[in-house]
Amino acid sequence: MTSLRRFDHVPEAMLKATSIELEQILGGPALFYLDGARKPPLFITVLQHGNEPTGFEAVQQILEKYQATGLPRAVWLFVANVSGAAKGKRMLDSQSDYNRAWPGTTNPETVEAALMREVVDTVTAEPLFASVDLHNNTGSNPHYGCVNELAPQYLQLATLFARTVVYFKQPVGVQSLAMARHCPAVTLECGQAGEHAALSHAADFLDACLHLHHLPDQQVASHDISILHSCGGKNAPRCYLRF
Repeated sequence: MTSLRRFDHVPEAMLKATSIELEQILGGPALFYLDGARKPPLFITVLQHGNEPTGFEAVQQILEKYQATGLPRAVWLFVANVSGAAKGKRMLDSQSDYNRAWPGTTNPETVEAALMREVVDTVTAEPLFASVDLHNNTGSNPHYGCVNELAPQYLQLATLFARTVVYFKQPVGVQSLAMARHCPAVTLECGQAGEHAALSHAADFLDACLHLHHLPDQQVASHDISILHSCGGKNAPRCYLRF
């Protein structure tokens, strides 16, 4: 059974740790509530895939930046597959993919699915500002955001990161699709692990989110966005939508 560890503070060792060391520090998947000057909180998910550390490293930068003054906005932080991270793997052979196990998954009986239900139930007990799930790419792709709804606030959140946005409804069981039922949600594809530009971009985005008073509810201007509609599946068609 994979149990969720809960914290209301950040262990000092975590601020300087590599992702490989997190399992030893945290003991397993960990959910933090960190108070801040403004509410509702921002929900941040990192390390769903153990070999994609940029999101965690960006969070470290943010936590260090505001260690003395306090966060500009409250944060729920989910540090996910620390066992995979300890081995430098996307996931262990004994695990289901964390980012196919969120509510709506086709395999709701796995231990990973139970873990994600607990996370969602906890963070959505009260309103959220937005949800951000950070990933790395294996190839040299441009940075882009993914959304599961085309409502203005979701697109405003995504284009705060990049003008290229992917819209999808498949596969199910992913974090952003589950969280989009509760608040504006985005998945960020931050380039390759280890790239300084990836880390800097992710940290700047999180910092901007923490300082936002609200997400605008007007539509994104057509010249500020390019949307790729991904229909899912290996051979599924894809098309660009511009508006």
